Amino acid sequence: MESKIKIYGPPLNEAVGKLLELAEDLPTISNGNLASGIIPSGETTMGDFDFVFHWSKKPDENQLRELISRIDDALKNLNCRYTITTTEISDSPYEKM
Repeated sequence: MESKIKIYGPPLNEAVGKLLELAEDLPTISNGNLASGIIPSGETTMGDFDFVFHWSKKPDENQLRELISRIDDALKNLNCRYTITTTEISDSPYEKM
């Protein structure tokens, strides 16, 4: 599974940087189930989305809400907006972990 992020408005480069920082910090999240299901990394992408978080298993609603809350906190001072789309992917090496 992947949670794909599309960022709207400047500063795109700073927003991607904040998401990279968030991805690096995910293993330290201890208040909930997020750390048990999300891969502690993320990546920038080209195309329809700007950033992707990878899941090792299908996230539940609480895990998705926790990720959204973390993204909101990371981007709150940048004055940009984003969308998040979580989808299944059949050929992800992360789902085989």
